[in-house]
Amino acid sequence: MNRIYFDNAATTKVDDEVLKAMIPFFTQNYAIASSIFSHEDGLIAQEALESARAFILDKLNAKDYRCIFTSSPTESNNLALKGIAFSKKKGQYRY
Repeated sequence: MNRIYFDNAATTKVDDEVLKAMIPFFTQNYAIASSIFSHEDGLIAQEALESARAFILDKLNAKDYRCIFTSSPTESNNLALKGIAFSKKKGQYRY
């Protein structure tokens, strides 16, 4: 029987290419990207993160100052809601 998964809002299967690219960061270079001053692994993670961001911006044909990368869906939602709330407060909210 084929499996049908209806809760992709909570979690989604990782694409095989993404998983393959991420395996080194799950097994060898699992450092915090912001710890670049404390050890080399942090620098490797930071370089990989910046490379991924550049790849995404290129695919979207976007400028870096027009894209905000967040750490989670909750942070993204909060940022969007705050943006709407603050713009409405200033009288700039339009549909």
